[in-house]
Amino acid sequence: MVSLTAITRKRRRLAGRGIGLPGDNQAILDVARRLRGVVDAPVLGGIAVYLHGYARSTTDLDLYTPDREAAAAELEQAGASWDARRREHLLDGVRIHTITPEDAGHQVQKTSVIDGVLVVSLKDLIAIKLICGLNNPGRTKDLGDVEELIAAIGLDKSFAAKLPTKLRAPYKKFVDAVRARERTLRDRPQF
Repeated sequence: MVSLTAITRKRRRLAGRGIGLPGDNQAILDVARRLRGVVDAPVLGGIAVYLHGYARSTTDLDLYTPDREAAAAELEQAGASWDARRREHLLDGVRIHTITPEDAGHQVQKTSVIDGVLVVSLKDLIAIKLICGLNNPGRTKDLGDVEELIAAIGLDKSFAAKLPTKLRAPYKKFVDAVRARERTLRDRPQF
């Protein structure tokens, strides 16, 4: 088990570089913007969630690529170094991971540019988050991201039609849960 002191030191070290602070993704966004024209891989993960409308912080940059080796070569040409022990690239203190279609369980169909960052579409992001969260019990944060995107953007059940068939029913259950939570909060007495 990792000690609280070690966790605190790590959090402070990252915060000193502007990484992982609540609401502060600037260092990671700067790296993502810098990589846009160099690495042929859109952003997914926490930064994609942030760019699509839910203000959450993260400590790394996840890139979607069908060719991990090509992405690694492009990252290294951009100045990133490979940390073999952690199995990740580092650029300007930002940890970078590559995610393949096999890793994600989904083939990204569309991308767009948001705030200067190439990012997977909202439809693809929600599909990947649902697949990862539903298939990996340790990845509940992915399901939380889906809930928060539904709430932040105001998505409804009609969005389910854009998702793969097997994800439509679970997605609709999340919409119901978010709306129930919103009603509970709205109906709670204000003090």
